[in-house]
Amino acid sequence: MKNVITSSRPAMLIMIGIPASGKSTFCKGLGNVISLDKVRTRRNEQLLMDDALQRRESFVIDNTNVTRKERARYIALAHEHGYCVKGFFFQSILRDCIERNQQRDGAARVPTKAIVAKSNQLELPSRDEGFDELYFMQMEDGGFKQSEWKEENDGI
Repeated sequence: MKNVITSSRPAMLIMIGIPASGKSTFCKGLGNVISLDKVRTRRNEQLLMDDALQRRESFVIDNTNVTRKERARYIALAHEHGYCVKGFFFQSILRDCIERNQQRDGAARVPTKAIVAKSNQLELPSRDEGFDELYFMQMEDGGFKQSEWKEENDGI
């Protein structure tokens, strides 16, 4: 798989998918990962983003980001600072995510109703949101298969 951070300018990588779709697993080893699960508040998240933007460092937003509205605030901020915006949509098959979640221990396990709620809110991403690059991610053989995003009207 190609280096997802590599870009001619700093990049903001936005993870998209319901809980237990593989986002955080994929992010391991990527470097500067900002996650509400870890920082707990939007204020702390903003402080970390501001620091990365000031330093012109690439970073990852590892939240569910299931709606266009959630993604829009990150995309606008990235463009305002001249960043390349890369979106990664993780295949979000509800039964698979619930099954993976059941294998988690303790606080890492998300209530099933929360996974269902995020699945019900899920809006597929589109390049017209402002992504410079957009990818479809599938868990496969203990790793990830990355492919270019196909819009509904691609090829028409």
